[in-house]
Amino acid sequence: MVSPRLCSRLAVVLALAGAAFSAPAAKAAGWHYYDPECPVALGDGKAMKFVAMQPKKNIDRVCDVLPDTGATVIALDAPDAELREMNWDIRVVRDVEGDGEPAESDTVLRVPLQKFRNGMVNFDVNIQTAGKYALYARLSSDDGAKAFVGRHHFTVGLIDNTEFYAYVFFGLLVAGVGGRFGYVAMKKRQAA
Repeated sequence: MVSPRLCSRLAVVLALAGAAFSAPAAKAAGWHYYDPECPVALGDGKAMKFVAMQPKKNIDRVCDVLPDTGATVIALDAPDAELREMNWDIRVVRDVEGDGEPAESDTVLRVPLQKFRNGMVNFDVNIQTAGKYALYARLSSDDGAKAFVGRHHFTVGLIDNTEFYAYVFFGLLVAGVGGRFGYVAMKKRQAA
């Protein structure tokens, strides 16, 4: 029989675990559906939304931490009418220092230059190497007089600190609860 005191301690531990992984913590870790907090700032108050997913591996939609390498779907949404009338130059590049236009050697995928009048585009990219990447977006008018440029940084196949701490926390939780049950069982055997 498990003592009421042990049950109450276990309930406190589980409540703390639940609080640690509440909605804000989960959102910070990138565990959310299409969320307006995944913006690609384009300057002059303009922005588009970014979301990435790896449907062959899981159904999670993320902003900045893709858990594995491989087939990835990226979706962009630009609700602003002005952006819908512009030519979109979209690239996935290896994340390098600097704010200028990325070098062709750093380009993993380039979507053909075109207008997306519905304000949305999604495309597949196969990212084979773990590392840091960026989405580079340059939206320009037909005459080239007006342009908006933005980058959205994300990682692929790297363990995020949040994920690492979650593994450590749950490992310690399992060890602590298991150790406590083992200790109680040992004491009962000694008493009998």
